[in-house]
Amino acid sequence: MNTLANHGFVPRNGRNITREPFVKACGEALNILPAFADNIFTTGVPSNPTPNATFFDLDMLHRTHGFIEHDGSLSRKDIFFDPSNRFDPETFDNLVSYFGDSETINISSLANARARHAYDMSLINPEFEITQESIPVIVGENAMLLSIFSSPSEHPNLDNPIARRDWLEFFFRNEQFPLVLGWRPPSVAIGQYVGTVVEEIVAQSPSDVPLTFSPKSK
Repeated sequence: MNTLANHGFVPRNGRNITREPFVKACGEALNILPAFADNIFTTGVPSNPTPNATFFDLDMLHRTHGFIEHDGSLSRKDIFFDPSNRFDPETFDNLVSYFGDSETINISSLANARARHAYDMSLINPEFEITQESIPVIVGENAMLLSIFSSPSEHPNLDNPIARRDWLEFFFRNEQFPLVLGWRPPSVAIGQYVGTVVEEIVAQSPSDVPLTFSPKSK
């Protein structure tokens, strides 16, 4: 979302994001099918505390711990340590360390990295929590990353996307789309097949690492 704002697809100030412009932005920036983008908006709009709200601000997403914002972020410190939601190089470096020297990222490698990274974060955060209810959102984010930064011309199996690591790292470290590295929006529209990718990430997560976590104080 920050990157959509940085490129001007949604308001650069991150405020008053409404349904129709959001769906249009997702289509133009990322070739996400309208119905799928509409579902994403529906997931995000309850972050607005106003009853029956029809918009949300980016900072609202960051203030809803356990809803959209969650522990075990790929690139941000847990809210226990830093509520600012700023990119944290150390946190992101921990994640990408699990990719080794690989130049590509697939379902198996991302499932392993995400799970082990979350476990690492749980060791230092006494309030670390990932509930079963939050798994679709958390893993869904990972599935979207694979879909956005894969190349269907090189890897045409949409149910098994393979992302370029340099594209993904550029995206996180710069909060910009990696246009300078040759990335372009996927030629095949992103849609319901993402659900299959979510299921596979869960299925291929390492068995020796928990999928969910409860705070140590409980």
